[in-house]
Amino acid sequence: MFNFPKWAVRVALFVLVVTGSPITWAGGPKRVAGSTYFQSSVMGQPIQWATGQVNYYVDQGALSATVNHRQATAMVDAAAAAWNAIPTAAVALTDAGSLNEDVNGSNIVAGNQSLSQPADVAPTANGYPIGVVFDADGSIIDAVLGAYSSDPSNCETNGVVVFADNIQPDATIAHTLIVLNGLCTGTANRLDMMNFLLQRALGLALGLGPSQVFPDALRTGNSAEAQGWPVMQPESGVCGPAGGNCVPNFVGPRPDDIAELNRLYPVTAGNLAAFPGKVLTAANTVSIQGTITFRGGTGMQGVNVVATPLDAGGNPLYAYTVTAVSGALFSGDHGNPDMGWDDSNEVPLSQWGSTDPNLQGFFDLSFMPLPLGVSTAGYQLTFETIDPLYIDAEAVGPYIQGSPNPSGTLSPVTVPGLSAGSSQTLRINVPDSATADSLDAISTEASPRLLPASGLWSGRLSQIGQTDWFNFPVRGNRTFTVVTQAMNEQSVPSNAKAMAAIGVWDAFDAVGSAAVGAAPGLNGNAAGETWLRITTSSDDVVRLGIADMRGDGRPDYAYEGWVLYADTVEPPRLPASGGPIVIRGMGFHVADTVLVGGQAAQVTGISPNEITAIAPPAAIGVTGSVDVEVDDLPIYYAAGILSGGISYNAATGDSLNLVTAPANTVPDGVPLPFSVTALGSDLNPAGGVTVTYAVASGTAKLGCGKSICVVTAAGDGSATINLTASAGTASVVTATLSNGASLQAHFTGGTPPVLAALTPSLSVAAGASVTWTAQALVLSNGAPASGQSVSWTSGSGIATGSSAAALSTSAGISAQTLNVGPLAEGQQATASACLNGTPQCVGFAVSGARPEYAYLEAVSGASQSMALTATPTQITLRVRDMDGNPMAGGTVTLFQAVYAWASPCPPHGRCAQAELLGTQTSTAVSAIDGTVNFSPASIPGIATNMIGIAATGNSSTLSVAVEEHP
Repeated sequence: MFNFPKWAVRVALFVLVVTGSPITWAGGPKRVAGSTYFQSSVMGQPIQWATGQVNYYVDQGALSATVNHRQATAMVDAAAAAWNAIPTAAVALTDAGSLNEDVNGSNIVAGNQSLSQPADVAPTANGYPIGVVFDADGSIIDAVLGAYSSDPSNCETNGVVVFADNIQPDATIAHTLIVLNGLCTGTANRLDMMNFLLQRALGLALGLGPSQVFPDALRTGNSAEAQGWPVMQPESGVCGPAGGNCVPNFVGPRPDDIAELNRLYPVTAGNLAAFPGKVLTAANTVSIQGTITFRGGTGMQGVNVVATPLDAGGNPLYAYTVTAVSGALFSGDHGNPDMGWDDSNEVPLSQWGSTDPNLQGFFDLSFMPLPLGVSTAGYQLTFETIDPLYIDAEAVGPYIQGSPNPSGTLSPVTVPGLSAGSSQTLRINVPDSATADSLDAISTEASPRLLPASGLWSGRLSQIGQTDWFNFPVRGNRTFTVVTQAMNEQSVPSNAKAMAAIGVWDAFDAVGSAAVGAAPGLNGNAAGETWLRITTSSDDVVRLGIADMRGDGRPDYAYEGWVLYADTVEPPRLPASGGPIVIRGMGFHVADTVLVGGQAAQVTGISPNEITAIAPPAAIGVTGSVDVEVDDLPIYYAAGILSGGISYNAATGDSLNLVTAPANTVPDGVPLPFSVTALGSDLNPAGGVTVTYAVASGTAKLGCGKSICVVTAAGDGSATINLTASAGTASVVTATLSNGASLQAHFTGGTPPVLAALTPSLSVAAGASVTWTAQALVLSNGAPASGQSVSWTSGSGIATGSSAAALSTSAGISAQTLNVGPLAEGQQATASACLNGTPQCVGFAVSGARPEYAYLEAVSGASQSMALTATPTQITLRVRDMDGNPMAGGTVTLFQAVYAWASPCPPHGRCAQAELLGTQTSTAVSAIDGTVNFSPASIPGIATNMIGIAATGNSSTLSVAVEEHP
């Protein structure tokens, strides 16, 4: 019984003949020692057997009902002999006898993260370096890889399985297990495939990785190129479930296999005596090494370098082609902050590949065998992209998740006259390749850069281990999408360049902590796209990291990024009929669409930070809060959602706040205000909602003359109706929002007065003078009395407009014009009205308010968006004193700047700066109800954006915006 040590779990992940450990450097060695776990002195060295002399031990049982033990052993010996026969490779695979038992499903049992197995096939069985197991019924493979893995339909992948389960810190292999699937021997074709897979398995066991040699030869019908296919061709050549020949005219290792084995196990003067019959590798082969670089000098990894010898007439000898991949010894992926630093088995990715930048573009075509019968040959070097299908265990080169396309033009290179023992070193700089620029290295995790206000940016991940860092604020209950799109040198989206991963953190998370949300590179449907969608629970600041999953950083790793985020929508409430809305945020594109409550809105204008649209009427039965969603093109999966961002009528969290209402005993026949303020959940005014007043019981009358009246709250949330008690009875009147929030007024009619004040009080700015029409109500037995004489008198600070008595109208109202002010701060002034010269009098009071503490509220027109053919409505604001009362005589200044309306920004890139066309400053004095009115500044016939600021008092300001779009 054993548990895989952490480092061994990754290395021992059952390297199928066509799969391998997750870290694969191919087009060269299978694995390369990295900067962790291994001794520092061996970093960058291929993983191999220490001496090349390796004993293997075979199972005691039969391979299957049709292949007995002797026949199976002969198959293994023949496959080993093919590798042993290479005269220039210091390799000797020796059949050292049998294992100590018949290994089968009864003595190999899979457990949780462990296997129960015989000691001589365990990873610690260094005395049995290679164990070869005959799995007659497939039970071993099923136990380890999962049920049905041994099924004959999987023979091209699970016909022979390799477990490289003990690799030492000195970069040597200590133990490997090879399992042959007996279920894959039932037909002659599958048996042929078994022989090929077995030879390939021994190549893997020796440390060889897949190589790309003319992968399209069979598809294009080029039989000459197909003759160059090596045993280590990715995906086992053209193996299939039915078996047969996996590479054309299979005869054993080809020149590409031989050169790769020579490089791992060269025969030297020091080891020649240990390998009788072998010859010195360097003296009997030819070598070409070199480095491919971007024009700025950075090594270019992932280029498949194809070396084909030429005959005397300059014709290519395809069967002798040898390949190598640039940067095969350099690190392909050491992890990143977004996706983490470890593999799926929690082993550091830094365990594999060198960090020496000198190896980043290095390629090694050493020890190539010359064509038969030739002592000297010229070689033509061509350069190609790795097939994008060669990934993960079948990766060719250092990029496990797929190789990027080379950058620039790599023209063929001819190396003439190489004879046995000669070598050539090349340096290939690609003059038209990409180069790094000022887009590099955007900030650090500890000090991220503020995301551009547009939500759009361009980046380039050109440095090894580079991550671009940003931060930006978000509101709660928002969903936003981060999108990156890799671009090639022609600024065209591409899957064959950067593989940008996205990570998101709370900006206050510790540096180095794991991302709270992450997306792997190229997870989208659009070319080059990575996308990540995040939902916020509260107001916060987000930290964003963009890193490349391929791992190296290259000048051709340019990308475009954007954050699609909808921050606010105005107005926050709509009538059931819908209406104009303005969505503000960032990352908006010209093709974006808008949904309100799941229904399409008509988009009328788009810029990177603002969308104007017409919201549709509410769906049948829908009231209250609904989501507002901004969607990019469907292929990008990008959306910005304001959850409950707008409401048809009252929003879910809206409430009513009582200002004043009749209570207890009130005089019959006197209209008294029932005033409320509608507030949102954020306690800001809920302007535009419907307040329904209804007589719930009693005989009270509403100002509209009906038992139910509807009042639309003003922009400051205020709604008022007059109630009149009658007949001395108790009454209940309710004020209700459409979401159910309500208040009640309870009162009883009492003895009617003969005179009542309808406008008993006024707040006026200290130092201001206003004209106030005061009203008194004359009653007779609770009914309005007409023709009655009412005399008016006033004290200091108030003067009556006329000394004559004012007769009451048919409605019983006597009105008098009062000239008020100027008053000092806190000064009180009074006036009175008396009926027919009797002591039946009522008072009127005026307070001098402090204008420096006044503040502004929007009533209507503060945020407008419309077509150029429409006319902007008047801007109405209300001034309130420090106690919240409407304040007359307050001075309000409105500064307006008119800009030329700008067309929507392109999906990528910067927006043009809008031209300032003019400015305007206006001043108004608040009326008796505290309101001021302004006309929006505009230029007839010209599409504009007006941005304004209204100000009153010492510090109160209010933004206004009017868009007239084409």
